Amino acid sequence: MKTNKPDPYQPCPCGSGKKYKFCCYAQGQQLSSEHPLAQIKKATQFPVSQCAVNVGWQQQGMANVFVIRQLPNGKYMFGVYLVDLMLLGVKDTFFNTNLSAESVQSMMRRTDMPVESIDYEDARNLIFGSIEFARQNHFEPHPDWENSKHIIEPERPFQPKFSFGMDGKPVYYQGIDDEVDEILAKLPKT
Repeated sequence: MKTNKPDPYQPCPCGSGKKYKFCCYAQGQQLSSEHPLAQIKKATQFPVSQCAVNVGWQQQGMANVFVIRQLPNGKYMFGVYLVDLMLLGVKDTFFNTNLSAESVQSMMRRTDMPVESIDYEDARNLIFGSIEFARQNHFEPHPDWENSKHIIEPERPFQPKFSFGMDGKPVYYQGIDDEVDEILAKLPKT
């Protein structure tokens, strides 16, 4: 992840061959003044800079997935997805935008767990696959999904790659903020 703003007289980071000032500069300035919800709906216009997931996510049954996109003004937007691979799918999610590289790196360090790179398509597969598995068991993604989904192209299909549950069967491990009675009430149906 680049840690500095584009120089107006250097080639544009978009790869057009033009100088930044005569290419994406105006778009970057406009983005800086837009509301975050307006920016996030344009997320797929910007290149993916990095994707990461916590080390050992497959053994833990829980994944923290980070998807980071670079904005034309040299700043970043990111989505974070707490994914329960055993039953609940996307348990929590949030996004932020127009942040410096240092702010994004600081946020990733605050998770207090080591992370490793993950391919963007694998990150999408992990998130969308967990949602599909959770919906088969009558669970919907966290309400903030309606905003953070824009970072990972919700309209584009994905090819299932990962398995969920334990041998394909849902398993529930109680989390700190879970509505346990509500979750347990749905389990007998499945």
